[in-house]
Amino acid sequence: MSCELLVIAGSRSHGSIETRRAALMHATEAVPGFVGSSVKESESACAALVATAPDAGTLSRCEQSPAGERLTIATNRRGLAAAGTTRVVGAEGGHVSILLAPDGRVELSTDGVGFIPCYWGPLAGGIAISTHLASLVSLGVAADVDERGVIEYLAMHHPLGTRTLLRDARMLAAGGRLRWEPGSQPFIDVRPIFVPSDEALDDDEAVAAFRTRWPQVVVDALEGPGTVALGLSGGLDSRAIAEAAVQSGIRPLTYTYGTPPTHEPVVAARVADALHLQHVRIPVTSDDMLAGGLSAVDRLDGAHSPSEMYELWFQDALRAMTGTVINGLAGGPLWGDDKAVGLTDPAAVLERQWRRYAADARTVSRFLGSGLGEDVDRVLRDSLRESLFEWDLEGRDDTVLYWKVANRQFRWGNMLTNALRRSGLRTEAPFLDSRSLELTARLTPAQRRNGGLYLRIHREMFPVTAAIPRSDDGNPPRALNHVYWSGETSYLQQLTGLARRHPIAAMRRGTRLGSHMVREALRDRTGIAGPADRSDRRRSVFPADVWLRTSKAYADRLCSLLELGDHPLFSESAVAAELAAVRAGRPTVPALALGRVAAARAWLSDYERRAAARGAAG
Repeated sequence: MSCELLVIAGSRSHGSIETRRAALMHATEAVPGFVGSSVKESESACAALVATAPDAGTLSRCEQSPAGERLTIATNRRGLAAAGTTRVVGAEGGHVSILLAPDGRVELSTDGVGFIPCYWGPLAGGIAISTHLASLVSLGVAADVDERGVIEYLAMHHPLGTRTLLRDARMLAAGGRLRWEPGSQPFIDVRPIFVPSDEALDDDEAVAAFRTRWPQVVVDALEGPGTVALGLSGGLDSRAIAEAAVQSGIRPLTYTYGTPPTHEPVVAARVADALHLQHVRIPVTSDDMLAGGLSAVDRLDGAHSPSEMYELWFQDALRAMTGTVINGLAGGPLWGDDKAVGLTDPAAVLERQWRRYAADARTVSRFLGSGLGEDVDRVLRDSLRESLFEWDLEGRDDTVLYWKVANRQFRWGNMLTNALRRSGLRTEAPFLDSRSLELTARLTPAQRRNGGLYLRIHREMFPVTAAIPRSDDGNPPRALNHVYWSGETSYLQQLTGLARRHPIAAMRRGTRLGSHMVREALRDRTGIAGPADRSDRRRSVFPADVWLRTSKAYADRLCSLLELGDHPLFSESAVAAELAAVRAGRPTVPALALGRVAAARAWLSDYERRAAARGAAG
């Protein structure tokens, strides 16, 4: 079965025990896809392993020992084995574990990357814990909204740090340990895996270490039960998994979404063909667009969006061909993919990140009521400043990558793991394996700059796929010394530097980008959309803004999501006006921003319904 963990803890008195048990049973039955539950109790806590449909996405275990009753959910057997030990694991052993001790203590622990997110919130004299965020409200946590968390989500796809959309609920950070005992406040200790290391490697040492570790990481990830399917894209990360697997004698099934002439499925098919791997192209039809969007709302915990959780659009197709999905999550950021790399001035790093999210922040501000929309710029800037400045940005010019992994990857990225396991699929992410993270934490800023060392690894270790152009710019890794943009010089200077070493690659990259910008300008200034739309369809498997204007099926489903919920935080008149504009074929807001507005409204409405249902249940 797929499973969730729910815990409620408090006073030892008999009346409290009965009340706690009743609250837990009410909350378990409100978990989406509820099938049944197994309940364990101590004098001060009541916990449930909740089985949900569809099954097969999560492993679970209850075990009794002198230390107490331990309940664990995990993405694989390595996660079950690591629960309750001092062994530090990453995605190779993703898990959340709860210990109910005989003395009344409750101890919560997760793996070093928070691969299965877990949330907690205070109760009167106690605490509620759940792997399903909304269930905290059913357990008794207040449904009060964290307005800053909502703004962060609408602009960035996720709240920052451990903040959630609920004012009194927090996510346990990656590598977190929470300890609660009667009469005390929770004590939290956080020991994430991916933090800057002083044990630097030179280039040759780093390549040698990767050559030793990576094959075993990939082999372990491919050991899942039944057929394991590798999602191939047109970039570097998935091909690093694919070629390492073949070199180790393993030939996984591969798949990609979309069909030619879109660049990504064309390149993915070339990679699979060069490695002699079976490859499945999953076409994107009008029937698939936003399919499963309503159920996706229940499978996401206040981060990511049904309009971008593409795997859930194809969950039936994925379940038909595999039980375990393997992908290249987080590869880019670990090896240098952020435009603020190269900057050490905190103000410059902040400005770079702000520029990334400012447009979306201003777009969604129109949908926020009660004057909150007028404050979006200030709130988001303050949030970014507080979050970024917790890191020593002046100490090294790639520190922003550690911030990015700790925030975006562990908030936005791990929602993919959660959504897939709730859909009956397991996930493996080799780049988030503890062995991979320990190695990449030892890279120097110079090694990460523009992805230079990563390109060397591809040229030397993956020669077959290094000859195949990337979908982004049409250049193969063997003809590049530059794959990621950085912030210490202008893009033009970086393109000029690439031209000195690889003039054809620079010309190809510049021409592809320039021609697309010309087509976009033509569409924006004259309304002639055909050339830019065709370019968007080649560049992206999921051209959401094109679909919003040209596909009735996509527009209707997005409207259905927008109508799914309502909440006083949002302006109903602004939502109604955009619904009318979309139905008239003249949307004024980007499709993905509308998807986040829809999801946030649905989540906040769900919290209110849960609070009301809890009150009615007594």
